[in-house]
Amino acid sequence: MYNDTIKVANKIISDTDLADIFQRMDEEIKENQQICRQETMENEKYEREYQHWTTKDFEGSFSCKYNFYDDTNINVDNYLSFITIFNNRLHEVKDMRVRYSYHYWIQNGKELKMVSQHINMSIYEYKMDIEVNLSSEDKKMDDIYQLIKERILKSPERYDRVIKKKNSIANKIGFASGIIPSLIICTLLAFVPAIRQAYGTTYVLFPIAAVILAFMIGNTVFSGKLDRLYSSIVPEKKYAGYDSKNYKSIYKDDIEKYVETSEIIIGKNIDNIKNRKEIVELEKKYSSYIPKELIALLILSIVMILVGKFI
Repeated sequence: MYNDTIKVANKIISDTDLADIFQRMDEEIKENQQICRQETMENEKYEREYQHWTTKDFEGSFSCKYNFYDDTNINVDNYLSFITIFNNRLHEVKDMRVRYSYHYWIQNGKELKMVSQHINMSIYEYKMDIEVNLSSEDKKMDDIYQLIKERILKSPERYDRVIKKKNSIANKIGFASGIIPSLIICTLLAFVPAIRQAYGTTYVLFPIAAVILAFMIGNTVFSGKLDRLYSSIVPEKKYAGYDSKNYKSIYKDDIEKYVETSEIIIGKNIDNIKNRKEIVELEKKYSSYIPKELIALLILSIVMILVGKFI
């Protein structure tokens, strides 16, 4: 027998990947059942000692125990019931335990061997443990095992750019969304004589004021939305010491724990991939505005200097 335990760390395992794996499991059971039926027909005309089987008396099973957030659970023992719940109630699932197993005989004449193989998958929101028990003499379950490993290896990292550059992304979106109203406000303030004069004597006043106000406006407008998008994907905080000057505890992102665990798209994580994509799209959208906004900032800064000096 071949035993293996697969630990999934720092990965985002999508519900699509999971569905593909489970669908392939069901297809493999049906394919082996068909082989068993075919071999039954072929061996009917032979005495037992002359029969040849690769999948005699094949029994393949797919079962799952679902645990839901309402403290209920459901046990299913067939793929159709399983996939119906998976497709309709995945957002309610706290964890799920899948067992996939084969039992059959291999016969060459009088030589008869029983084969049992199984794959157990314990799936939680932040981890997925896979325990594999395969036959070294028969490879019927190897395709599923390789598919699982392939999907895990190719899945995206959890600690990605969206998380690493969170502050940078927030500042970029905040500046880009706030600079236009900020420029309008700072320009209107030029009608106040004292401020207009300050613009003419302190050359950097207008651009500095516009930039600071842009961040304030942008972060106020977008902070709620970004906080919502980031709420289920950011690392948890851990205690990092005490600030004796300000009399308060210091907390920082627990990156070590974050990369040791994963993001499985079930339950509370159901919108995580969509949220990451929305963050990336927001950054791309507002980043495209920044070059033009900087040109506008430069032109207005020059204009305000001239207005302050000569009017």
